[in-house]
Amino acid sequence: MHQPRILVADDSRTIRALVRRTLAAAGYDVTLACNGKEAVELARRDQPHLVILDIQMPEMDGYAACDKILAMQDRCRDLPIIFLTKETAKHLAALGSELGAYLQKPIGDETLLTTVRSLLPANSVPGCEEAL
Repeated sequence: MHQPRILVADDSRTIRALVRRTLAAAGYDVTLACNGKEAVELARRDQPHLVILDIQMPEMDGYAACDKILAMQDRCRDLPIIFLTKETAKHLAALGSELGAYLQKPIGDETLLTTVRSLLPANSVPGCEEAL
């Protein structure tokens, strides 16, 4: 069985470790990035099934990373994005609904897993050919 790949980008080492532990324990293949620029590079290399982005990160914020990651995706493949951030701006809920989800830190393990599971079923196989 193929493990869905999840890219987690956050500048907090603690948050990255907690999210990785939770997702790996649930059977996901997790890749970590410590800033937006690294997230874009890893997304290009690994082609994740789902991306979790913090908003405020060095070198490139989560908004810019999201734009770049989505721009390089195949047009026939929807890539869910979860914004996991301390920010509480109203536009984040709308943006999260459009792209995947918006979760506010701190986040509980069960909330994180429920959200990830709700976004992955239709997107758990990489590439258009395999998903059809």
